[in-house]
Amino acid sequence: MGARLGARPVSRPASSDGRQVHSWASPRHRSADHDLRGAGRKQRDDRLRAFRRNRTSGVCVISLPDDCRLAFCVGVGGVGKTTFAAALGLNEALRGRSVLVLTADPARRLADALGIGGLSDQASNISLPATAQAEERVQGELHAAMLETKTSADEIIRRAAHDEIRAQRVLDNRIYQAFSNTLARSHAYAAMERVHEAVHDPRYDLVVVDTPPSQSSIEILDAPARLVSFLDQRVVRWFLQASDESPQLRGGAIAQRLLRIVAGESLVSALTEFLSEMAFLREGFSARAKDVRELMQSTSTNFVLVSSADAIGLEAARSVAAEVRSRGFELAQVVFNRAFISEAARPSADLVAYPERLASLAPKLERIRGLLSAEEDRKRSNIAAFCNEYGVGAWSLPEARRPLGDPSALAGWIEQARPISPST
Repeated sequence: MGARLGARPVSRPASSDGRQVHSWASPRHRSADHDLRGAGRKQRDDRLRAFRRNRTSGVCVISLPDDCRLAFCVGVGGVGKTTFAAALGLNEALRGRSVLVLTADPARRLADALGIGGLSDQASNISLPATAQAEERVQGELHAAMLETKTSADEIIRRAAHDEIRAQRVLDNRIYQAFSNTLARSHAYAAMERVHEAVHDPRYDLVVVDTPPSQSSIEILDAPARLVSFLDQRVVRWFLQASDESPQLRGGAIAQRLLRIVAGESLVSALTEFLSEMAFLREGFSARAKDVRELMQSTSTNFVLVSSADAIGLEAARSVAAEVRSRGFELAQVVFNRAFISEAARPSADLVAYPERLASLAPKLERIRGLLSAEEDRKRSNIAAFCNEYGVGAWSLPEARRPLGDPSALAGWIEQARPISPST
């Protein structure tokens, strides 16, 4: 049974050694959460009722289930995953939801797709384009943010620490500073923490996550458990207990002395202090990892795979789909980008009336159109085979006719989506 979304974690009883495991409420939302708990959640309920009234006249064929609170867009790089995440969030906002699109990709593609100068860890409000249904519908809100690893990692430490002094000791540690700024896995862990925080923020009805390309999108899903596993490793405990004089741990003391000679006293002291503080916070990290796991297994969480429809793209999509399913997560939908060209949709048998000045080129243009039509048929066949293989529905999106760099262009592009069922 998945976790009930919308409920914030509460303080847990004291651990066996008398330490209190603190609530993980974010410092920047602790004061706001009390105010939002009543008014914010009432507003969320009002939006949900309006959204359910809107849903019968959907903006386009692409939509998420009514109870979806979290959607991960996963896939390899170069297939338009960020653009689709932006368009999906926009579409759900036009349907009446308050949506946060959060990118964990260090590249700044989301800002480009939305046509804004830049994004930060703080959510920015994105203006919605006018639509034909605007007067009849209650529109939602669209927000966007880009994960900043250092900012999010610092807040993780502040949430997990029992007091500000301990938190500051970790934040000032040189090993932590290097870890939080440079390591890919610290980025992945910070991303999942930010996702968890956003899903439980009553200001948002839906969080759409644009994951980094390729294998990094899968590593994000493993990040909380990986940190707990690291702190549980024997080598960490062995290193921290090296001052013990017992014969079993004498090797750790020797290794520490050797490392001090090679790396220097200050570096080893910083490493020991960092590992010691992180081990002290392990209980909180472990509880958080469990919460995140339940969140991802919830029926309110959807995984959407974005891919191209050519043979190479499909092979990569199979690999990502297998990784998602091997972790016990459900693959809700697949999106095939650049699957067709709108102008080539006319059947080959229907001749095009070319202008007189192009009459001499008509045979060549028809051959090109025939090739494009045949390529589209192959892609359609590939998509249908994939849907049947995995038992999922899919959407196909066209090759964009103009740069997708603002909400209006995104809305026009996603409206052209075509649904594909496993039986197609």
